[in-house]
Amino acid sequence: MTEISIKKGPIALAGLLFKPSNPAAGATSGLVIVHPGGGVKEQTARTYAQKLATAGFTTVVYDASYQGASGGEPHFLEDPNERVSDVYAVVDYLQNLDTVNSEKIGVLGICAGGGYAAAAAKADHRLKALATISMVNIGDSARKGWDGDEDPSKHVESLRGAAAQITAEAKGAERAVAPYVPPKVDDKTPRDMKEASDYYLTPRAQHPRAENKMLYLSFPRVLTFDAFHLADVFLKQPTILIAGEKAGSLWHTERLDKLIGGATKKLIVPNGAHMDFYDNEAYVGPAAENVAQFMKTHLA
Repeated sequence: MTEISIKKGPIALAGLLFKPSNPAAGATSGLVIVHPGGGVKEQTARTYAQKLATAGFTTVVYDASYQGASGGEPHFLEDPNERVSDVYAVVDYLQNLDTVNSEKIGVLGICAGGGYAAAAAKADHRLKALATISMVNIGDSARKGWDGDEDPSKHVESLRGAAAQITAEAKGAERAVAPYVPPKVDDKTPRDMKEASDYYLTPRAQHPRAENKMLYLSFPRVLTFDAFHLADVFLKQPTILIAGEKAGSLWHTERLDKLIGGATKKLIVPNGAHMDFYDNEAYVGPAAENVAQFMKTHLA
């Protein structure tokens, strides 16, 4: 593993580069690993980056623009368009490594990173294959709720409230923030959100740069974003979709699968919940193995 800096316009993305210990002769295939919303590179994304490097790939995991150890102000901004363009910058980086075959680069995203990975792949066909795990289209989730059963029109008022807050901030008011995962849970909290709170806010995976903090300024950008827009037209690369049968987020995977006329491979894992694919080795190990085999086949 090597700490790296990835140039993205006027800012730099803080990344980790993993190279296979026993690479095959010649340049390897490269993989971009996209972390979940609210996460940093040192959490589940790093786990997959390490496993896939062991499987023979050169992998890069990085903190999103405005987040973690990466540059960009104001910090703690979740800007979907920036998150997608982060992927392009990492592809640029990989294509300039002599040890990577520039025609054999794929992308893997976890949770919201899966939606961002899909959005990047449909636009940037330097990415030759797509993998998603516990995918979330962050815009759909903001509009329709975690289980996908809410009326998006209620958020017209939310946008008006956001406009008032952003106006105040532009005039010097303190920036407002909201949590990614619930800081407190109760019996009404969805299972996935309870487990996400445990993952991010306890020693299980807590990290000092993952502060469970998103600027309110992010809200209109997230609410009006659709990672899957035009995927039916432009997402033509081989795609593997992996999700848990018990995940409240499963509907995102099913939606993309339907939009693209059926993924190349779809794995709905029995009894798996959303967070099982973050750090439960019984799920993470097989998921990584399936991604590795898929990428070996489709980046060949």
